[in-house]
Amino acid sequence: MSFVPAHVSTLFHIHPNDDPLLHGSTGLGICLTQGAYAAVEREPAKRTSISFTENGNKVKDPVTHRAVELVLDSPEKLSFWIRRELPVGSGMGMSGATALAACLELGVGLERAMHAAHQSEIEHSTGLGDVMAQAAALRDGPGTRLVQRRTPGVEGDVLTWPVDGRLALCLCGGGRNTSDVLKDDGWHEIINSAATAHPLPPPTLRAFLKTGRLFSELAGLVSPESATALAELPMGAVGTVAHLGTAIIITDEDIDAITTELEQFGEVRIY
Repeated sequence: MSFVPAHVSTLFHIHPNDDPLLHGSTGLGICLTQGAYAAVEREPAKRTSISFTENGNKVKDPVTHRAVELVLDSPEKLSFWIRRELPVGSGMGMSGATALAACLELGVGLERAMHAAHQSEIEHSTGLGDVMAQAAALRDGPGTRLVQRRTPGVEGDVLTWPVDGRLALCLCGGGRNTSDVLKDDGWHEIINSAATAHPLPPPTLRAFLKTGRLFSELAGLVSPESATALAELPMGAVGTVAHLGTAIIITDEDIDAITTELEQFGEVRIY
């Protein structure tokens, strides 16, 4: 079974390119200790067939399906079992994590799997840089990690650091549809302007979240649900929105007390 961590994007700058492998984003994020798992049963076949089972049910996953197609060298019957510890659409990079995990389970190696998963994300407008962040976290070691994507695309320069503290994730609802935003040139201009409005922070959890909050507010990416939850944070706590999704991520010296406050807005997880 292969595992790929979830990735929370706190700030991103869009770099369009006609080549899907070069199209992508730079920015900041956090890879978590939860994510997506994939296992596969393989059989020879005259024609390729790919199926996915999640929680005992057959499911469709066009992003993962396309990524798997890109790494196949010959026809096979592939039956995948996938498990996602966080919901798709919450801003956790779970579509990219699932696609990357499925490709890794086929034994093609991290670089080839990363190329396929990223290309599929670009083709489906479900992500821009999650796969590169996730691949870098797998490369650099286990645990929650801060991630800086310095250049876009699959050959991009990505740095990671261990997280220097505990954080809480609240799945509070709201947020914008990733595909709608990534296909809209008007949003591109707004997001890129906001992304360059502040200098990049030092690699600390509080600095990443503080910069992410400034970016989110300037870009207009804070949903009413997220704004309400963030407004309830106590003095000294720092939080921001997971892009482009339905969650917020917070840190504070007393993370357990924050958990109690946030539970009124949605499920809370501690890392």
